[in-house]
Amino acid sequence: MSIINIALFGILGATLLYYVYVYQYTDSIPFELQTIQEKELEARQKVSGNKNYQIPNFFFVTPWNKDGYRLTIKYAQKIDMVSPAWFSIRYNNVVDGKQIVNEQWIQEIVQANPQIAIIPRIQIELQESSYLQQINNPQLLEAILNLVQQYSNKFHGIMIDTPYISYIDAFDAQDIVKFLQNLKAKLGHKMLVLTLYGIYNPQQYRYSTLKKLFKVADYTLIQTYDYQIQDGDDQLLSPYSWVQENLEHFMTYKEKLLFGIPFYGFKKTDQDKTHFIGNELLKLNAQNFITEWDRSNSECIYKSDSISISYPCPDFLVYRLDLIKEFGRGYFVWEGGQGIELFYQLL
Repeated sequence: MSIINIALFGILGATLLYYVYVYQYTDSIPFELQTIQEKELEARQKVSGNKNYQIPNFFFVTPWNKDGYRLTIKYAQKIDMVSPAWFSIRYNNVVDGKQIVNEQWIQEIVQANPQIAIIPRIQIELQESSYLQQINNPQLLEAILNLVQQYSNKFHGIMIDTPYISYIDAFDAQDIVKFLQNLKAKLGHKMLVLTLYGIYNPQQYRYSTLKKLFKVADYTLIQTYDYQIQDGDDQLLSPYSWVQENLEHFMTYKEKLLFGIPFYGFKKTDQDKTHFIGNELLKLNAQNFITEWDRSNSECIYKSDSISISYPCPDFLVYRLDLIKEFGRGYFVWEGGQGIELFYQLL
């Protein structure tokens, strides 16, 4: 090969490497804190737009983060199902939460997206010492059905939330499954959504139990966040490899499963550790914080001399959405009011 040919190949190789770099990095979504704050201002001036990810999604909103009401209305065209966290059922089967039902929000979000499904969360407060007696009490089932009937023209189903479903194999699984089967049968055309903790080991759930749970539910939410609660690493929110492990573990099941993405984080100081949300991120002085990208876990950390903040960044979000889409699943968000508009623009 002549010197000229070698030189030409060298030039072509360098040019190719340059374009690979430009494609991979200059067009990538930035996660530097200052850039995120600037992009957020731009996002707030934009309209909702259509979904970028054509996969099912499910959003929670809460009365204590009222931005969730506003943001889910603005971005309603991107949302398939939304779950207001209004209701709980006490130990005596009394329903609490009717006083905080936001009728105006219901009306406005349906106007913004007539196809959206409103599926409120119902927390069932069970006591370990008497949970079996409680779930077998006909009054519990009656309390749930009466609530659904009261709002039958507004709600498209219910989402049942109790940790006993996640620990189902440690208790009397058949009784819990039977309760849910009876509930689903009486809901008729209304949807039933359940939630489970993400797996930390393959033996966490029995296959036979999950098959029954997934069959009775229209959707099941797999909580692939709060990783640090089980792992003990108080910086990690939702490691990429752990999300992938959950997606791979549940590949066996063909039912409709949605995997969780957090819109919250944590702030850690020498004194304590507290929850951290998007509005707080936007108020930080970016000059005082170094942005770190934990490549092995695909997570962002913002650090100053005395503060360490774990909070999702755009790259965190896109990496997980791409992964979930690759597996042919959907996602859910806890919760809409804790995020920023830049996140919604990416969905």
